[in-house]
Amino acid sequence: MSWRRGGSQRRRPLPAPADRRLLRRASFVVAVQTGVAVALVIAVIIALVYSISGQERISATDHKLQSKLADSAPASGGTIIDGVPPDCSEADVSAAVDELAAGTRRFEVCDTPFLAHVDVVDGERVAAVTNFTEQQEETERLARLSILVGVVGALAAAGLGWLVARRAVRPLGDALVSQRRFVADASHELRTPLAILHTRAQLLQRRPSTDDDQRQEIDQLVDDARVLTDIVNDMLLSAEMRNRPEARQPVDLARVATEVKDSFAATADEAGVDLVVDSVPGDSHVVTGVPSALRRAVAALVDNAMDHVARGGTITLGLTRSDASGGTVRIAVIDDGAGLDPKLAAELTQRFHRGPGANGNGHHPRLGLGLALVDEIVHAHDGTMVIDGRPGDGATVTLTFPAAP
Repeated sequence: MSWRRGGSQRRRPLPAPADRRLLRRASFVVAVQTGVAVALVIAVIIALVYSISGQERISATDHKLQSKLADSAPASGGTIIDGVPPDCSEADVSAAVDELAAGTRRFEVCDTPFLAHVDVVDGERVAAVTNFTEQQEETERLARLSILVGVVGALAAAGLGWLVARRAVRPLGDALVSQRRFVADASHELRTPLAILHTRAQLLQRRPSTDDDQRQEIDQLVDDARVLTDIVNDMLLSAEMRNRPEARQPVDLARVATEVKDSFAATADEAGVDLVVDSVPGDSHVVTGVPSALRRAVAALVDNAMDHVARGGTITLGLTRSDASGGTVRIAVIDDGAGLDPKLAAELTQRFHRGPGANGNGHHPRLGLGLALVDEIVHAHDGTMVIDGRPGDGATVTLTFPAAP
C-alpha cells in the first residue's frame, strides 16, 4: 500500500490486467443473467396481461351482444350486424355467421375481425355480430407498450446488475491483489535463504565421504533444495507476470529453444534421451514478450517431457511460422514417451495436478506447477497452448504466439 502525499487516504491498488478481465467478465455474466431473468419474468407477465386483457374484452363485448339480442332479437330469426366496414357487405358477414356453431365465436370477413354471439330462441337461430377491430387494436397496443416497457426494464435490470456486480466483486479484486502481492513478497523473501540452503548442500555434497547412506542423503538434500527453489521461482514469476510485468521486447523463440536445449543437455545425456531443435533456416521466429518468462515456459515443457520419455526416446523442439492472420509463431515440444489421454488435457494445466506416468525417469520429483505456470505465461503473452497426445504415442504441447511486427 502507498499513502498519498499530504493526506491520510490510501490509494486503492489495482488488480492485474488478467484479474481485471476476470472481474469484468464476472460482472458481465451477472449483468446478463440478471437481465435475462428479469426479461423472462416480464415476458411471463406480458403474456398473462395480454391473455387476460383479451379475454376481458371478449367477455365484455359478448355481454353487450347478449344484451342486444335480449332487447331486440328478430322475431323470425336472423342476424344483427354492427360495424360492417365499407369494403364488405352484410350478406358476406351473414353467410359467415351461418356457418358458426352456437356460442361466442371470433371470425374474420374481408380481413376484418368480428365477434358473434349465436343462440337458438324458440327453435329459431339468432345472432348478434359486431366489429371487433377496435378492441383487438387496443389489445395489440397494450401488448406493444408492455413489450417496450419490458425491454426497458430488462435493460435497466442489466445495468443495475452490472453496477451491483461491480460493487460485489470489488472486495474480490482487493483479495486477489493481496493474494498476488503476498505470493510475490513471500517468494521474493524465500529466494535468498533457499539459495543459501542450496549452496551449502552443494558444498556438503562436494566433501569426500565413505558412507554411502550419508552420500545418498546429501544428494537427496541437494535435489530437494533445487526443487524447492524452482517452485519458489515459479511462484514469483507467476506473481510478477501479473503484478510487476517487465517491459516487453523482441524475443527469438529459436534462440530460446537452443538455450533450453543446452541447459538440459547434461540431464538428457544422463537420462539417455535425445533433445533436438527443429526449425526452418531463414524463418523468423521472433515474438514480443518477456525473455525470462518465455524461456521458463519452454523449459517447463521440456522438463515435463523428460519425466515421460524412457531411455532411448526423443524430445523435439519444433518451430514453425505462419504469415496468415497477422502472423504467428509456434513452438511445439514433441516427445515419443508414454503419451496421455486427451480428456485429461484441460486438467493438466491446473496447479498441483499431475498426469499419469509422471516421474517416469525420476530425475527429480514433480509437484504439478509447471504446466499451470506455462498456461499463465502463454495467456499473458496473448498466446494459446494446445496439449495433444494418445496413450502410448507420445504427447505434443504447442505454444502459439503473435509474431512480432
